[in-house]
Order: sequence, then structure tokens, then C-alpha cells
Amino acid sequence: MPLDVRPNLIIAGAQKAGTTTLATRLAAHPQIFMPPEKELNFFTKERWYLEIEAYLQRYVSGGEAVYRLDATPGYLWTEREDTRFYVPAKRAKPPIPESIKSFLGSRTKILVILRHPSLRAISGFFHQFRMGRIGTADRIRNLPKKFGLVDIGFYSDHIANYRKVFSEDNMRVFFLEKYGKNKSAYDREIFQWLGLDPDAVADRVGKNIKEDSNANFRIGYDGRSLIFQDGIDQVLRLKMQDNRYKKMLEVDPPIVEPEDIEFLNSVYQKEISQMRNLYPETAEIWDMNPTLADY
Repeated sequence: MPLDVRPNLIIAGAQKAGTTTLATRLAAHPQIFMPPEKELNFFTKERWYLEIEAYLQRYVSGGEAVYRLDATPGYLWTEREDTRFYVPAKRAKPPIPESIKSFLGSRTKILVILRHPSLRAISGFFHQFRMGRIGTADRIRNLPKKFGLVDIGFYSDHIANYRKVFSEDNMRVFFLEKYGKNKSAYDREIFQWLGLDPDAVADRVGKNIKEDSNANFRIGYDGRSLIFQDGIDQVLRLKMQDNRYKKMLEVDPPIVEPEDIEFLNSVYQKEISQMRNLYPETAEIWDMNPTLADY
């Protein structure tokens, strides 16, 4: 009987909430295999079922591992009934949680790591500049339906979509603000949840896995706005030094203004309250009205 190399561990996001750090550290365990390319985006495709062979081929060399990891932040961005902040696809795509269950099975483990939705949206905005999708004059408040900048942050709906499909026992939700302060303790908790020996982690965290793609941005707060330190000079330097930045436009980078954080805070007021009901620990780590100085 052929070896089953289907992934059975998913990191579903959110984008710009520490998924790369989490995935890299988990993949340091000898019983967790992750392909060199972290974000496969397999289940975000409209016809993912036509690319199964290529998807599984990425896991052949890790077939003996207990867990095979697919870490794709985009998996958290599911369709919601509220369409104020995204444009529905002209042709409906298979729902991501249901697609994961149908192909990988109901026992697949789902890990979700989240970050304050307003601050995550700002990081997502800078990411879109890195990808060459926005320019100098763009502002978050003027892009309410673009790139999931806003819609991804409605975590309670996205998590609810997963909980309709996967049991409580097969899901865990973490928060970057807490994970970042005690990674080792949370790693051990996750390994124990997976039934793995936490002490078996090899000393290879970070090998072959790229850092967060925004990690090298030098963002400053000038007392009013978030700006790229050195402006276009930083853009040109990053494009020259690191291939991950090759798509960035060679223009003065955009900024984030007080009006942007005010817009985001207003949008997420009810969502943060809802998350506090679902996860009381967020009351300690998520301010209802963060400022740009908190970024």
C-alpha cells in the first residue's frame, strides 16, 4: 500500500501574525516535516483538486514523519456573509475548511495564530507594498476591499467557519502578542498536544526557511505617521540585497496615517469585543484603540 504523504497539520494564519516564526520552530522537530516552500496556497485555489499530484509531491521526502505541515496564512481568510470588506468571487470557490477536511480528513490538526486586527492590517499593508501591489499615495482607509487588508481581521467569523468542520480537540488558537514573549513554552504546549516529545527538537530552527518577509523593513514613527526609514533609499537597498523584495515598486513608499488607525479601530470595535468573549485573554493583550505608536 502506498505511503500516505498527505499533510495532517495545518497552520491557517492569520497573515502577518507570526506564521513563519511558528512554522519554522515547529518544523525544527524531527517528527514534523515542512517543504522548503512554506506557503503552498493549495486550498485557496478554485480548482485545487486538479493539482493534487503536484501538491503531494512536495511531501514525498517527509512521508516517514509523524506530521506533515502545510503553513499557509491564506487558509484563514474564509468567505463571510458580511461582504462590506471584500469583493465576492464571480464564481464561488470551494470553502477552504471543507476542502481541507474532504482531502486531508477530519482528524487534521489546525493551528491558528492571531494578532491585534488593526496592527495586523498595517503589517499587511506594508506587505502589499513589498509585493508591488500598492504605491506611494495609497492609504489603508482607501483600500477597504482590497487584498483582505480588513476582512482577514474578522477572526471570529473565520474561526467559526473552521469550527463548523473541525472538532475542538483538533484546533488550537494562539496569539502572537503572547507567543512572541514565550515561544519555547508555547512550542512545548503544541508538541504535547500533537503527542510529540518536546525535548526531541533538533537545533535547526530557521534553517532553509526564510524569515517573515517584512522582517527587514525599517519602519519608524515620526510622531504622527508610520514611515519607511530612509524612504526610497531603503526600498532600493532591499531590492538590491534580497530577492524577496524584487516586486517592490521603485517609488517613495506609502505611509500609515492617524486616519488609517482610526478607520481600523472603528471597523474592529465589535470584533474585538466578540473575541474577548470567545478568548478572554485578548482583553489583556488587545487594546480597543491602539495608536500608531503601538505598532
